[in-house]
Amino acid sequence: MRRLSSGLTSQCGRARALESPGPPLASSVAPGASGSRRLLGTPPETWSAEAAASFSKMKVTLSALDTHESSFTPLVVIELAQDVKEETKEWLKSRIITKKKDGGAQLLFRPLLNKYEKETLENQNLYLVGASKIRLLLGAEAVGLVKECNDNTMRAFTYGTRHNFKGFDDDNDDFLTMAEQQFIIKHELENLRARDEKMIPGYPQAKLYPGKSLLRRLLTSGIVIQVFPLHDNEALKKLEDTWYTRFTIKYQPIENHRLESAYQNHLILKVLVFNFLNCFASLFYIAFVLRDMKLLRQSLATLLITSQILNQIVESLLPYWLQKKHHVQVKKKVQALKADIDATLYEQVVLEKEMGTYLGTFDDYLELFLQFGYVSLFSCVYPLAAAFAVLNNLTEVNSDALKMCRVFKRPFSEPSANIGVWQLAFETMSVISVVTNCALIGMSPQVNALFPDSKADLILIVVAVEHALLALKFILAFAIPDKPRHIQMKLARLEFESLEALKQQQMKLVAENLKEEWREGGKEKTP
Repeated sequence: MRRLSSGLTSQCGRARALESPGPPLASSVAPGASGSRRLLGTPPETWSAEAAASFSKMKVTLSALDTHESSFTPLVVIELAQDVKEETKEWLKSRIITKKKDGGAQLLFRPLLNKYEKETLENQNLYLVGASKIRLLLGAEAVGLVKECNDNTMRAFTYGTRHNFKGFDDDNDDFLTMAEQQFIIKHELENLRARDEKMIPGYPQAKLYPGKSLLRRLLTSGIVIQVFPLHDNEALKKLEDTWYTRFTIKYQPIENHRLESAYQNHLILKVLVFNFLNCFASLFYIAFVLRDMKLLRQSLATLLITSQILNQIVESLLPYWLQKKHHVQVKKKVQALKADIDATLYEQVVLEKEMGTYLGTFDDYLELFLQFGYVSLFSCVYPLAAAFAVLNNLTEVNSDALKMCRVFKRPFSEPSANIGVWQLAFETMSVISVVTNCALIGMSPQVNALFPDSKADLILIVVAVEHALLALKFILAFAIPDKPRHIQMKLARLEFESLEALKQQQMKLVAENLKEEWREGGKEKTP
C-alpha cells in the first residue's frame, strides 16, 4: 500500500478539532511525554503539579527569546479578511508574539507586505508566522516529539539532552524537518487561549470565554480566512527530479462527536457500506444470480481500468494543468509590479493561497479500498486485475506526489498511531474475498464435473476449504505480532522513563512546597 500523507480535515472538522481533543499523537509523540505538553495554551491556575514542574525547566530559556526578529524563515501563513480592523490585527499580533508566561505563543510574526507596499499593490491581508531555532526546539519538547538518539533508540526530545540526539548540532538548522516545525507552529497557534478578554477587539459581537481557543473563534467569526503551511520549494525541485528519473460526504451536521478520530471513524464506516454496495452489488449479481463468468470478467475489467484512468486524470492531471495556468497569470502580475518586495516569496504565498485545501487521506484510502475489492473479491475469475492494480499504483505514487506538491496547499502533518478503522475495513474485505472466491471456484464447471451426482458433497468440501483458509489466516495474524519484540521493548522503556521523570519532578515540587510552608510557618510563629 502506497504511503499516504496525513493532511488537513475539512473546515468544520478542523474548527471542531481546535476546541475538542484531537487524535492521540502516538507515532511521533511519546507516550507519557513531559507534562509541559498538556499545559501549553491553558491558564496557569489549571496546571497540574507535574506539568508546572516540567515547564519550569523551560521558563528561563523561553523568557530570553526574541520575538521581534525582522527577518525569519516563514513557515505558516495566516490570511485575514479584507475588512479586518487595525486594532484587531494589532491584538492578534500581540497575542502571537507575546511571551509564553504572559499568555502568548512567543512566535515571530510579520505581514507579507509593508504599509507602502499595501498601498501600491492590492490589499492582501497575509501574515507570515515563524519561530527562532530555540523556540522550535522548546516547542518540540512541549509536544513530546520523538527523535532518534545516537544509540539508535527513539526517545522524546528534550532541550536539556539535545546533544544526545542523532543529527543535532548547534549550527545545524536541519535537525527538525519543515513539517515538524510547521506542526509545532500549528500547535502553538491552536493553543492560544482567551484570558481576560471578553470579546475580540473591534468585534463586540465575537464573545470570548476564558480558556477557549482564539484561533477557532477567529475562524468561526470570519476574521481569519485560513491558516496554511508553505511548501518547501527547494525540496520539491529535488523531489521532481526523482519523478522524472523513474517515470518520463465530508459533512455530518447532526453528529457531534467528542473526538475528531471518532467523527472520522463513523464517517468512514457509513461511506464504506454505501460504496461497497454501489461498486460491487452488480458484480455479485452477475456472479451469483446470472452466473455468467464471461460477463463478470468483462464488467470487472471495465470497472477497474476505467476507474483507474479517470481517477488519475480528475485527481491530478486536470487540477495540475489548471494550476499551471493560474501560476503563469500570477507570475506575470508579479513581474509587472514596481514595488520593492521579495518577488519570489510574494509569488509563492499568493499562489499557494489560491490552491485547494487537502481535506485528508479519506479519498485516497477509499480509492485503495475499492481497488483492493476489485482485485481480491473475484481474483479467481480475472487474475489480470492484480497486474493492472500494480501498474496503476506505480503511476499513482507519482500522480499523488504531484497532487500533494503542486495542486493542494501543503497540509499540516498529523501524527497517528495507525490507519484507524481502515485496518478493520481491509481485514473484513479479505475475509469476504476468501468466501466469494471459494464459492466461485465451487460453481465452476470443472469442479462441478468432479461431483456429478452429489452436490451436497461439493458444498461441504467448499465450506471446509473456506473454513480452513480462514483459520490459517487468523492463526498467522495471531502468530505474527503487529509490533516486533524489540520495538515493544523500546516503547515500554520510553514510557517508563517518561513516567519516572514526571515522578521525580513531582516529588521535587512537593519538597519545595513543604519547604515553603515550613518557612511561612516559622515566620508566623516569630513575634
